[in-house]
Amino acid sequence: MIKKRGSLKDQEFLASLKEAVEAGARFTDTHCHIHFSPLADELDDVSERAAERGVHRMVTVGIDLKDSEQALLTSRKSEKIFFTAGVHPHDAEEFNICQLGRFEEILSDPKAVAVGEIGLDYYRNHSAHDRQREVFATFLDMAVGLNKPVVIHNRESDKDCVDVMSAVVRGRERNGVIHCFSGDRGLQKWALDNGFYISYAGPVTYNSSDHLRDTVQYVPLDRLLIETDCPYLSPEPYRGRTNEPAHVVYTAKQICDIIDVNLYDFAVQLEKNYTQLFG
Repeated sequence: MIKKRGSLKDQEFLASLKEAVEAGARFTDTHCHIHFSPLADELDDVSERAAERGVHRMVTVGIDLKDSEQALLTSRKSEKIFFTAGVHPHDAEEFNICQLGRFEEILSDPKAVAVGEIGLDYYRNHSAHDRQREVFATFLDMAVGLNKPVVIHNRESDKDCVDVMSAVVRGRERNGVIHCFSGDRGLQKWALDNGFYISYAGPVTYNSSDHLRDTVQYVPLDRLLIETDCPYLSPEPYRGRTNEPAHVVYTAKQICDIIDVNLYDFAVQLEKNYTQLFG
């Protein structure tokens, strides 16, 4: 992995990236929050830096009603930006069932590609577990009704996450994506068996993430996605700095090293995967 910006390994990678982009390689940051500060304050520069590295499309992800409305507005600023709408498990306590009508309106926008991010988080526990499960199921039902894929947040809640999803989404062909995958092999197998894609973010590049890198080899190439989750979780060699869509190529590079595929071919497959899931 690349540990230092400007190092020989970094220079070699950026040279190979330039060749791949010149040959037509393109990347999508499938999960970001570019409507968050500080990225929203310099959106043109963020988009330009992304384009320089072949990142031609970004999906900015809503986490509650007000935030989802902001994600929609941000998507209207560029043809490169798409969005999702949903309620993050941290915000489950603040959700009111009266908001569902507005969520449906937002999700009817042509640039709304998925319902999310939704799911469970038993690590931070900002909302009670039963409330998280209730809101999660509500938005899964909405996704089925709207025939949209879902963007799943899961942290230390593998069993309950599967239990809630199994009751609603079993049998759909393109259920959605487990974003910023950090679960175990059991969750991964269930997800792959039930129409989900697996997305990796910056943590797959960290020294402490051998277990996470091990899971990559079990995901079929046609079910992989990459993301930044920016402005959080910067990959090496940008760890500790504000993350942005341009950095997603370092996650791509790490996965290429793990599964032994060249960058251009991987980029082509990732774009096919994006289109297959999100349309």
